[in-house]
Amino acid sequence: MVKVDSKELRKFCTEVFAQSIPYEEADVVSDNLVEADLLGFHSHGVCKVADYLKRMEDGLIERKTDLTLDKETLTTAVYNANNGWGQYASVKAMNTAINKALKSGSSFVGVRDSNHFGITSYYTKMAAEKGCIGIATTNASGLMVPFGSKEPSLGTNPISFAVPVGEGKTPVVLDMSTGNTARGKITLANKIGGEIPDDWAITKDGERTTDPAKALEGYLLPMGPKGSGLAIIVDILSSVLTGALFGSNVPRMYEDPEPQRLGHFFGAIDITSFMPLEDFYKRMEERVEQTVNSEPMEGFERVYMPGELEEEKKRKQLKEGVQLSNEIYEELKRTGHQYGVEIDEFIKMKV
Repeated sequence: MVKVDSKELRKFCTEVFAQSIPYEEADVVSDNLVEADLLGFHSHGVCKVADYLKRMEDGLIERKTDLTLDKETLTTAVYNANNGWGQYASVKAMNTAINKALKSGSSFVGVRDSNHFGITSYYTKMAAEKGCIGIATTNASGLMVPFGSKEPSLGTNPISFAVPVGEGKTPVVLDMSTGNTARGKITLANKIGGEIPDDWAITKDGERTTDPAKALEGYLLPMGPKGSGLAIIVDILSSVLTGALFGSNVPRMYEDPEPQRLGHFFGAIDITSFMPLEDFYKRMEERVEQTVNSEPMEGFERVYMPGELEEEKKRKQLKEGVQLSNEIYEELKRTGHQYGVEIDEFIKMKV
């Protein structure tokens, strides 16, 4: 394993992307990927740099996001990303949701014909920073089976909520996959070697497996019947409602030579449309204390709020460096060299 400075890593990734896409878009994509690594979501981190660029080189992602507005009301909007970059389109869409919510109390904004948008909490925290409750969902490749089925018609379809708790304080953040794991974790395991838990996926023949290569040929398992049901609802909000591809119609990210045409769904609720912000913060403070000050069960040191463990990882890695596997670091090095960007010119801190 190696540790690298997060700012240096972000600058390097931005420069690599900027050789092919507008700098503004490169900056957003890189920030999202490095944020994922900082929070410990390494399957959605900089391991995606080479994957994204390969899809772009194969003509499966546009080199510039031509975001167009399909439909708009005072409290809603639907954007077409026109096969552009998911992170860039999503930041624009969430900003629209926030601005509309601050004017009208709440807002929902959809995006269609998009691509992988990274970690979901990146967008909900944008709303929390503006005194809103943020909501975000996306669909994904149809590689997860519904509960009780051997035939895939779902993605792992994540959902996130972020709730502000006060000025300068870390919001309460839920960011969860509806599957037992994200497919990116299996892809990462396949890159760096090693087995996976046997409840992550089944083979194409419907058998459980610990082999990441066989899992990638097969299908993901949902987080039980509740995860399966939630994945279906997320698919409806993100894609059926927005006009994007949905369910088994979504091409696989790594295997299918077609644009994915994903859908995203964003919501923002202005807290002041319910009560003064300071009153809400006082109530949230009490709510947080009820959880974190509760007596832990045997085997647990303390009780955490959603997102708290990830923020601890982020603080640690901001101080000590982002931890990357040797395989991913070498992949970044090769990818940078391919685009004329040498990693040693950007990353000085490496342990």
